[in-house]
Amino acid sequence: MILSDIKLRKQGQLHVLECLLNKERLYFETSHIVLIDEKELIYDAFVIAVIPLMIEKKESLIVKGLMDATLQKQLNEIVIPKLLAIHQITLNLTINCSKTSINHQLQNNSIATGISCGVDSFATIKSFKEHSKKLDYLTFFNAGSHGAYDTQNSKINYKHRLLNATRASQELGREMIKVETNAHSFLSGRFKSAHSFLNLSCAFATLGLLNHYHYASAYSLRQSSEQSGDTSNFDHIILPQLFASYFSTQSTLGNMNRVERVGYISTFKTSHKYLDVCTNSMIASLLKKQNCTSCEKCMRTAATLDILGVFNKYHEVFCLDTYRKNKRIYLSRLLTGKNSIHDEELLELYREKKQIKMSYYLNGHFMRIKAGVKKLIKRN
Repeated sequence: MILSDIKLRKQGQLHVLECLLNKERLYFETSHIVLIDEKELIYDAFVIAVIPLMIEKKESLIVKGLMDATLQKQLNEIVIPKLLAIHQITLNLTINCSKTSINHQLQNNSIATGISCGVDSFATIKSFKEHSKKLDYLTFFNAGSHGAYDTQNSKINYKHRLLNATRASQELGREMIKVETNAHSFLSGRFKSAHSFLNLSCAFATLGLLNHYHYASAYSLRQSSEQSGDTSNFDHIILPQLFASYFSTQSTLGNMNRVERVGYISTFKTSHKYLDVCTNSMIASLLKKQNCTSCEKCMRTAATLDILGVFNKYHEVFCLDTYRKNKRIYLSRLLTGKNSIHDEELLELYREKKQIKMSYYLNGHFMRIKAGVKKLIKRN
């Protein structure tokens, strides 16, 4: 793979940083940027963005231009070898560039974290406020988390979530940096197998405006693993090693699992008005709520808030009636088979509080039998 022909141009209020990846346009559109010298643009954001593609295609990368020397060293000596081991790839993949530099002149010591308005996002922001830590910017990225590239559904999700994040940022009194990229359109795999690198590439695309980025990881330290499929599994392992001379990254919330984070943000008033965990913004918009209260993530979060006794605080963002109507079926389904780490956390909490009714088990047993009959009919 080859990165070449880097350019920076202004498009309305946005800065467009673009290059060619194997002669196809790869771009970032950002609301904020730091420009030291237009003649010496650095490829770092593009390099971070294509790391998942290197793993997917099992190809090395050639950069026909400038890279940060520290970043290149970290990627070649630590990050890429670790990713190859995680994905059980025996090839030696490298990143080679025509020029390197050390960019201490870009060091602004600015600190940022994301504002997706999800549980992990709000827990990270609350931690900053609670401990009176410096936080200069909040970020909102469009790097694949809103749906397949350039589809109508992804556009609806993005618009719905962006408006919510903008309002939350204003209430928190922090400037929000917005970045969009098409990097995920080059991947054939699922977004969760690449999201940490895609999102961090957007932070790098500010060309040095951001220097310390706190990435809200989905799992706690004790839940971390070197298992492929979801970069969240190894955020706490990989991200501290992903740094440049002007940029450092760290994962957050390593001491809390998802259930604990939900409890943590329940006393954070901003989350009561802006919490957004929904995967179906189209339905949420029709309900005039931020969350559809019927998708998997909505139900899991609502059920957690419910068992913690704080669900009514979130009446502005969830439809309480929809949740109550779906609760029995949702919990019954969790009892029927293989669940995610977060699902198991929730079930454990319900068991601890003795809130799993016999009707849930019976309904779950019936659902299991029904699913088995359907499979049998299909085979015949």
